[in-house]
Amino acid sequence: MGNETTWENIDRLYLLCQPIMQVESLSQQELNGYEVLLRSEKNNRFPQQEFSTMIQTESGNQQLMEWYAKELRRLCQKKPETRFSVNIHPQQLLWQSTWSFFETMAVHKEQLQIELTEHPVRIQQESFDLSVAIAKIKAYGYVIAVDDIGCGQNTLSLVFANLASVDCLKFSLLPFIQLDEEIGFSFLACWLKVAQKYQLELIVEGIENREKMVQLLEMGVHLQQGYLWSKGERL
Repeated sequence: MGNETTWENIDRLYLLCQPIMQVESLSQQELNGYEVLLRSEKNNRFPQQEFSTMIQTESGNQQLMEWYAKELRRLCQKKPETRFSVNIHPQQLLWQSTWSFFETMAVHKEQLQIELTEHPVRIQQESFDLSVAIAKIKAYGYVIAVDDIGCGQNTLSLVFANLASVDCLKFSLLPFIQLDEEIGFSFLACWLKVAQKYQLELIVEGIENREKMVQLLEMGVHLQQGYLWSKGERL
């Protein structure tokens, strides 16, 4: 990284595709779609520092979103019947390059789900309203998911304020691994009721073994994602 917010090594980025499974029984499981995860060949992890720097400016975000558009076009063309879920940091909604991305990629809107992450906007603009932004994304025809529900700013209030636009909730069991998984499942039960009442999809992440898969299935959770199936693959 230099003084400008551009990334000289952007070609070393790649997308890892982690399957989201439709689980009907122990023996009946099929692919529902993929979450695309940004990774760097430097260490095969999410490039947190570089990503955070890039999305702080229009120029940096533009470079990133143009790269994303190219890679997602390739995936959509390679697997035209498959849905891909793409993470968008709310900070990115400040920049025109993100809206240009939504407009350009609308031709693939049937294959793309937009996941809004739980992070707050770091550079505030008085005119920015997250609910307005969510409705604008929806107007392009995209499926919208609220990621890591219950964490950060992705609260119950946010969901209720945007019920007309939100299609899916994503809940992760991972934060509860070091705390109390029983509490995690209690939180999940509440979110499941919300999803059922308002006819929202619910995807649960962090499924690492068959026991959790079965427990979720018994609760009525059929959309599951985690290392039990795959850590992700390059397509």
